[in-house]
Amino acid sequence: MKFLRKMFGSRREAKVSSNWSDFRFPSDILRPESAGVFTSSDISDAWSSVYMAKALQDAYPGTPIHFVAHQDVFELAGFLPWTPEMHIYSGDPGSPDPFPPKGVLLFSTCPGDDLLRFVEKTSPLACVSSVKHPAVNIRIKTVSDVFPDNTHGIMSVLQLKTDMNWKPVVPRVLADKASTILSPVSHRTLPYILATEDASDIFKRKRAEVPLKIVLVDGNSTNIPPETSEGIKAALVAGASAVATTDRDFWIHARALGTPVIGLDRKGAFNGWGSEPATGDTQFLEQWASLIRRGW
Repeated sequence: MKFLRKMFGSRREAKVSSNWSDFRFPSDILRPESAGVFTSSDISDAWSSVYMAKALQDAYPGTPIHFVAHQDVFELAGFLPWTPEMHIYSGDPGSPDPFPPKGVLLFSTCPGDDLLRFVEKTSPLACVSSVKHPAVNIRIKTVSDVFPDNTHGIMSVLQLKTDMNWKPVVPRVLADKASTILSPVSHRTLPYILATEDASDIFKRKRAEVPLKIVLVDGNSTNIPPETSEGIKAALVAGASAVATTDRDFWIHARALGTPVIGLDRKGAFNGWGSEPATGDTQFLEQWASLIRRGW
């Protein structure tokens, strides 16, 4: 199987290399007919793509901006201040609905196999990233590999202006759905701390100070349905006073949205968005105490 994957992967890479259109520099970078961003279902990829889409809108006012997203994360595009042209896929990344036009100047923050398939089938004008990948033919070297600084670095190298202080804002429809989950009768939510069950258990065992009600995102005592979409999860994070998590995705949601967060990362997976999560219970509690002293 490994041999077959390598063989077909090489063929795909060769096909992608032969598909690229003639590229005119710098006009196709400075004044593209359309631009877009591609994201997989990974939460880090999705949020960094949201930041990239906003940067593209800033850089190319009046130019169509396309957002290609897996169906699990497409709602996160709703955190943008405008609605880009959406192209959603589920199984085959090369068959989004609707199909994007040819000649899009494409950007990818976390290129992977899904991007390779998309580029193979859709033939964008070019694909820009800071990461080396067979589907990327314009690689931008940046100082930082942390998001969203990495996105701002790409735009700076290309001499394209963008708002470096922008933060995503939860759309009203998702905020209302989050309130319905938390307060099904009144739909009015009091201040709360969002936490995983493991994080809450550490607080209980160590008798840590918890100044607000804890809302659990997992475990037997949670009121959040297992089928809750990533958009609603993000809205729950955005509405929280703080987040305490042992879950990578909730860590990234909080970091991307600017919600105060501490994380316990036993597997070294909480990367890409700055800050340093704890690696053990003691450090986790120290960070919690520091957050309470600092306030939110």
